Amino acid sequence: MAWFSQVPVVDVTKENFKELWPTVLVALKTATFVAVDLELSGLGNRRKLNTPSVEDRYKSLAGVARSRAVLSMGLSCFKLNKIAEEGPLVLPFTVQTFNLTLLCSEEYVVEPISLKFLVDHGFDFNMQYSQGAPYHRGVNQDEDSAQTVRQLFSELVRSRVPLVLHNGLVDLVFLYQSFYTDLPPTLGSFLADLSEMFPGGIFDTKCITDFHIRMPASYLEYVFRRSQRENAVHQSRRQPHVMLTFPPYPPHMACADYRDCRLPDSLLSPTHGASESAYCEQYAAHGTCPKGVLCPQSHDPDVIIDHEDWVKAKKKRKRDKKKRKGNKPEEIEQDDVENPVAMDTATMEMDDLQENGKASSSIEGQVIDNKLCENQTHADPIDRDRVNPTDNVVAKTRVGCHRAGFDAFMTGFAMATMVCKLGRLQKCGETESFTKKFQLEEFVNKVYLSGKDFPLQVSKSAFAKPSNNHKAKLQRLQQGGMSYQ
Repeated sequence: MAWFSQVPVVDVTKENFKELWPTVLVALKTATFVAVDLELSGLGNRRKLNTPSVEDRYKSLAGVARSRAVLSMGLSCFKLNKIAEEGPLVLPFTVQTFNLTLLCSEEYVVEPISLKFLVDHGFDFNMQYSQGAPYHRGVNQDEDSAQTVRQLFSELVRSRVPLVLHNGLVDLVFLYQSFYTDLPPTLGSFLADLSEMFPGGIFDTKCITDFHIRMPASYLEYVFRRSQRENAVHQSRRQPHVMLTFPPYPPHMACADYRDCRLPDSLLSPTHGASESAYCEQYAAHGTCPKGVLCPQSHDPDVIIDHEDWVKAKKKRKRDKKKRKGNKPEEIEQDDVENPVAMDTATMEMDDLQENGKASSSIEGQVIDNKLCENQTHADPIDRDRVNPTDNVVAKTRVGCHRAGFDAFMTGFAMATMVCKLGRLQKCGETESFTKKFQLEEFVNKVYLSGKDFPLQVSKSAFAKPSNNHKAKLQRLQQGGMSYQ
């Protein structure tokens, strides 16, 4: 479904970890790519995270990862199904998303500012301490233990699938220290280790957004919502888009939580324009607000995006007005006042593509004979909820809940739409890698660095070798000694 209104997220705790293990394992092993997001107990000194020296940033982060803990981990597994050979390009994905509540078995630092943020966004610490799946940091202590959180991460490494993150440097450091082994002392060794751990590549959606797509903002909630809206518009116009299918979880499955992310019903209306609600400019620009949930202005991404599109449409109309000949100025001015956003949404989206240079590199021009995967993909948007198998489930949370599972899904969906925009589909064998199949070499293994105009390149260096702990751990994984069904 291009018009999805709810996303199922399966909550995994110590109570159902072993029961859901086969489901999570199959999802990992069959995925085309896996999106990951973490919720942490703290980040330490924020200034050190933005120090000019990238090596110093890494050392600071390493110290933070050794003393803080992962509270929850989101995994969203996107499996690309067969692409039809006729009609406009449709990338059909089957998506399974899991929210793992974790509890570190060792002492760790808890920062009040991080806890307040999580509480304000619905994180349940009572449930985390009572039902969190246990894990320990650093080197392995349970080599023979099956079906643990660390074993699950080992299976992710063994699957060799691409890893997708949003602003992923912090997540990569915590994943390594918390579920893999002790972090190496230098950044060069850390990057060399990552390049061997994830041969399928690492993608950072914030890096792609800032350096290639260039959206007005690049925080996750904004990127997801704009990508979701654009994808719906492209589907309605029979343009290349992403189609999602979710597993039909039974209604009695209590651990399946449905996150509400329905789009405005007026999205495709020709007169769809800016909302009258005042929005927070601080939040609109950066995705954070010092007032938090007490801010009197709207943090709704739809309100923010509607206003941006309204302003853009109005500016375009003024530019077009100067090019017109033979029209009376009075009539033009009156037309602007009455209907400043007469230009429809689809036109605005195509203008975005042309201005950012994406139209020329879109997959749309690369595959001529692709067809729709299923006829219902082009159903009338008004009827989109009729085919949603989760309609009988009451949505509990809306966009912006900041849960690791849903954040991982937002990251994965943003990546899927970016592949549709920026990739070039090649006709190749089934065994061809995801990166080569869509010619994504320009975007792979580049991680966003805050305050820098260049990304961090994840690759081996002639001046840095993989760490000994990593080589020993990877050798055990490659020998298959840590695979538990």
